[in-house]
Amino acid sequence: MESDEKVRVTRLLDAAGSGDSCAASALWSEVNQELRSMATGLLARERPGATLQPTMVVNEVFLRMWAGKSEPPRFEDRRHFFGSAARVMGQFLVDHARSRDRLKRGGGQRPVSLEICDGELRGPDSVDSDEIACLLGALTALELEAPRKAEVVWLRYVVGLSIEQVATVLEVSRRTVIDDWGFAQAWLRRRLAEGGSE
Repeated sequence: MESDEKVRVTRLLDAAGSGDSCAASALWSEVNQELRSMATGLLARERPGATLQPTMVVNEVFLRMWAGKSEPPRFEDRRHFFGSAARVMGQFLVDHARSRDRLKRGGGQRPVSLEICDGELRGPDSVDSDEIACLLGALTALELEAPRKAEVVWLRYVVGLSIEQVATVLEVSRRTVIDDWGFAQAWLRRRLAEGGSE
């Protein structure tokens, strides 16, 4: 993304966070295409026959992040905004998976065996809602210990961005993303082996 576009988004975020409804509308128009691209990447890993569409995901992001709030949310910058959007998309995916699994599952917990391999976590729709919930619990714990590394996981796993795209969004080097991703994979493997979010 061009630097002038980054500046424009940051200015709109500031104005919208201060209550300017025109700026909020302009902001969502400005970021709509990028959010749709994020949603498209997310849904590309959905199994055939999935009912979710990028427009539905983006609308849900808007509803959960903005609509109906008594005060407009404030974001530090463009990076904070898109990181928040990635988390909202992830939570929507979890809710969708839980809804999908509700009638298929009996009671009881099963051990989590979540494969993390070759630079990508498995697509969220290929695991069940218990595994997703356990992974999100582990990610929450990782955020407390290493926030940027957790952000890399969100952008790689939930949004489906490449190493280069994550580097651009986070405004860090490609090497930093590779190192963060490797650390996060090892950390999550260990955490999940120890019992997920416990």
